[in-house]
Amino acid sequence: MIDQILSKKRNLYLLVAFVILIESLSTALLKVASQYPTLSPGFCLFYALSVAIFGLDAVCWQLMLERMPLGTAYMRKGGTYVLFFFWAVVLFHETITLQNVIGMAIIVIGMVVSMSDDR
Repeated sequence: MIDQILSKKRNLYLLVAFVILIESLSTALLKVASQYPTLSPGFCLFYALSVAIFGLDAVCWQLMLERMPLGTAYMRKGGTYVLFFFWAVVLFHETITLQNVIGMAIIVIGMVVSMSDDR
């Protein structure tokens, strides 16, 4: 059944987007966990959520790799860095610098250029 669903290119790219989203979310949860004292209930909760989401990410990543070349898949993972930046600004109120914007632009341009080969 999963093979049938992921055989459509659109669904495969939705899986890629989901993998990028949950990987970035898991990393953001690790930062939230770090704001609590080690082994406190808050730390344990957010750390456990992060590990569970990383587990889901690993399963989805394997499903994706069965249907997509490794180089293509890794070029898409650049989107996680863009989302890390988003979480940093939205959740942790970090400041946006010109260097951040330039770095994100380079990543996005690289992803767009790499995707042009898929058509």
